[in-house]
Amino acid sequence: MILALMAMVWRLPTVRAASTPNNNVGYTVHPVLPDNQISQKISYFDLRAIPGQTQKLQIVVTNTSNRSQKFQITVNQAVTNNNGVIDYSQLKPKRDSSLQVGIADVFSKDSAQTVTIPANAQKRVTVSYTMPSQKVRGIILGGIYVAQLNPDNAKSNGQIMIKNAFAYAIGVSLQEGTTVKPDLKLNQVVASQINARNVVTANLQNFQPGILQNLTVNARVTQVGNNRTLLSQKQGQMGMAPNSNFNFSIPWGNEALVAGNYTLYLTAKSGNQQWRFVRNFTINGPTIKRLNRHALTPTQPNYLLYLLLLILIAILLAIIGYLIYRNRHTHDTK
Repeated sequence: MILALMAMVWRLPTVRAASTPNNNVGYTVHPVLPDNQISQKISYFDLRAIPGQTQKLQIVVTNTSNRSQKFQITVNQAVTNNNGVIDYSQLKPKRDSSLQVGIADVFSKDSAQTVTIPANAQKRVTVSYTMPSQKVRGIILGGIYVAQLNPDNAKSNGQIMIKNAFAYAIGVSLQEGTTVKPDLKLNQVVASQINARNVVTANLQNFQPGILQNLTVNARVTQVGNNRTLLSQKQGQMGMAPNSNFNFSIPWGNEALVAGNYTLYLTAKSGNQQWRFVRNFTINGPTIKRLNRHALTPTQPNYLLYLLLLILIAILLAIIGYLIYRNRHTHDTK
């Protein structure tokens, strides 16, 4: 079981205490905010940077347990996962096509480190970054990710796999100028599968270096030229990292799609910004067969079983009624 306590919320990159009984996860993490912190009232690195600047950032990791602990520290690019949540846990995420300057471009490679902290002790961990010589537009967003390591931990596909352990993340936002508004575009629309469930996925991309907050997406699918809705999905309270993309999923549910041409109608809203997309797409026969071969289909009502149960209940009631009648008839005869 993976228990990753991400000390993040998507609205703002922040850090908070873990929420468990007695808050006893065995360690805490907090940032040492520097002078170029935009606001001292927030508990993540929200920094005003300048071109060519090199700066060291420090966090304090406190081991509150009675045993020595080992931690892995990485500085990760902020991405958007397929739940519409800003994610800081991926070590080597796929780079978005719109990302010009990312966390990996400015933070030194030796920022990734493993530290051992004795029982009931604390340690300051330092990471450093250098801004490009040319001014960077918008926000560079990432997180300092602190993972508690156990002997049975493993790494897989560029992600930290933590068994019965915890992780914190402290946001890092670097900006040199004014805030840039996020913007959306619709990329590929395809039939796909998530956790053995058939879905239609619409890839949404925030191609600007600005954080997208309070995102609500409403989507429906029809046949081309027909306004009857076959599939629909609405989801709110989502967010997107700057220069990132994710697959918004529309479940097939009980609707069995067939090969053919379809139309996606999708609206997205964030604050006073709104986007409308209409896209035709095709699902071919081989794709339908491949998806249905591995899909978990929704359970359909077994009407034959229901009928047999009703007949059985009727027979039992008839037997009980007959026995009661025979018992009364025998009693009256006596």
